[in-house]
Amino acid sequence: MNVEGPRNIAAAANEIGARLIHISTDSVFDGNSSTPYTVEAETNPLNTYGRTKRDGELAVLQESPASAVVIRTSWLYSSYGNNFVKTMLRLMEERDELGIVADQFGTPTRASSLAEVIWAFAGAPQHRGVFHWSDHGETNWHEFALAIQEEALSCGLLKKAIPVHAITSDEYPAAALRPRYSGLDCSATQVALGIRSTDWRSNLKEIFKEIDYYFQICCQ
Repeated sequence: MNVEGPRNIAAAANEIGARLIHISTDSVFDGNSSTPYTVEAETNPLNTYGRTKRDGELAVLQESPASAVVIRTSWLYSSYGNNFVKTMLRLMEERDELGIVADQFGTPTRASSLAEVIWAFAGAPQHRGVFHWSDHGETNWHEFALAIQEEALSCGLLKKAIPVHAITSDEYPAAALRPRYSGLDCSATQVALGIRSTDWRSNLKEIFKEIDYYFQICCQ
């Protein structure tokens, strides 16, 4: 699905002269870098998801080389659907303590931030190829969870704080390996579109305003 689906869509788009903006992931990298990955950096995925997303990128660019745009992003969340922020809120309400991985580093990205970039590329048909987009700054999953708890407490979505312990990747029974570092260099996107990314913590704060608003509406 991650490979042949995008390949078919790209071929169909190319046939009728349409553009395809395809969303990919930081999981195409192996995490061995210590600096943000540029769009030219070699991919070396650690798991099946990353491998199939990388192959999907290649399929899209092969089928529609003249107009397709591939946007890699990282750690997406929003006030809708299932994501790390919503999961942490639920677990912090249900449990007395949590253990969150502290040795995987990257950048949380608000979904609406990515959506704005997608729309910007939709209106800029001169661009094609691979681009990166995430919010600004870096953190790890443990620090991200602590920030979520802090924001939730400040707006009353959580009644009390619970201990959030830092654990290693080896202590967390994940089904697949994840890159230890997946920071994305977004400079090419910033130059192409004339925009700058917002700090991830500022965007997290904005999300809690949305979540708090929906909570108040639902509880009335």
